[in-house]
Formats: sequence, C-alpha cells, structure tokens
Amino acid sequence: MFPAQLDAVLFDAGGTLMHLDYACMAKIARARGVELAEAALRRAEVAARHAIDAHARATGGVGGTDATRREGYFGNLLRAAGVSPRWLGEILEDLEAANAVSNLWRVPLERAAETLEGLRARGLRTAVVSNADGRVEALLNAAGLGVHLELVVDSHYEGVEKPNPAIFRRALARMGVRAERAVYVGDIYAIDVVGARAAGLAPILIDSAGGYLDADCPRIERLAELLDHLPRRA
Repeated sequence: MFPAQLDAVLFDAGGTLMHLDYACMAKIARARGVELAEAALRRAEVAARHAIDAHARATGGVGGTDATRREGYFGNLLRAAGVSPRWLGEILEDLEAANAVSNLWRVPLERAAETLEGLRARGLRTAVVSNADGRVEALLNAAGLGVHLELVVDSHYEGVEKPNPAIFRRALARMGVRAERAVYVGDIYAIDVVGARAAGLAPILIDSAGGYLDADCPRIERLAELLDHLPRRA
C-alpha cells in the first residue's frame, strides 16, 4: 500500500496540516445569532468535501478554481451544520470577509509539528503542495510548521492547481525526487488522491471525521499515524 522505498512525504496544507479555525467560525455565526458548536463544524466539513467529489464524478472534473469553490465549500459546510437558509447568506459573507483578512485554514492539526519533525528524523524529506492564495507559506511559518518543510509549492504562484498533475511534478522536480518514491497526504479525494495518482505518487487520505471509510487508498485519522505506517528512507 505504501512504497517500499520512500524518499519524501508531500502534504496538502488546508485540511491536512492546518484545519479551519472552527472557533472563529462559531464566533462569526454567533454574531448573527446562530449557535454552532466547533465539533459540529468539524463533522459538517465532510459534506463540503463530498460535494466536491460528487461534482467531479458528475462532470469529470472538480471545476473552477480553489478561490471560486470556496464559497460553495463554506455553504455546504454550514448547511450540513444546520444553518438555516435565513442566515446562510449573511454568515457566508462574514466568513468570506474574515478569510480575506486572514486565511481561515490556520490552526495546525494535532501533533503536526511533531509528525513532520519525526518524518525528517527518519531521513524522509517533507514538502507542501497546496491550492492556495499566496499566503500558505506565511501561514505554515506562523503555525510553526515551516521550519520542518523543505519546500512549499503554492498554486497562486504556479498558475496551476491540483488535481492537475503538473503542480505535483514541479514539486518533485525541485526536490529531485522520483514520483514512485514519494507519497502525498491530502483530505479531498477528487483533488488530492486523483491528482497525486495522476502524477505517480501514492496517495494517503487524512480522514479524522470518517468521511472516507470506503476509499480505495490508505487513510489515516491522525497525522501521527504516518510515523507508524511509513517506512524509513532506504
């Protein structure tokens, strides 16, 4: 399931190394008179991911760009969390405004830094390939994760987004790593698994909410599981 000979572990950023600031989102909703628990928002994010997958199955592609998909992502998340149509539009506007000021995918996942440090201690190289808006490297640095990464590839500067395999290949070329000796960890099947496979990397889904139990690729519930499953560098 994992490459027997492994040189590098590449990661998505949002949803994989850093999750949405659910506390901030709950605060934004509360200001509109809507109570949302952080745990409910976390669980509801499964619906947002699955909506992207469903669109890809129906149309043959994820469609649009990361920026144009964001409002739909937030909308599907809020609906799954139980926000009524009466308040949905206003909360969406507030979320978009907050994200414009400071990207909401900014909270490091549990043991993210320790996992990256542990992988590097085993001789594995680590990098990020992210559909982002030009701020992902700064966010990773602010979260204390950048120091554990060799390379950050941001689609904003590359002009190409996942699942296009070109963005993965650029990262591999800059690192001097062969695709068959690398894995990619992401959180959305239609973007991360499809894209990684197209570029020749072995995909791994991080799935803390259990939304991909039937996935046809390895899945983990916590980042630290990578230290249990991935081989050391040969």
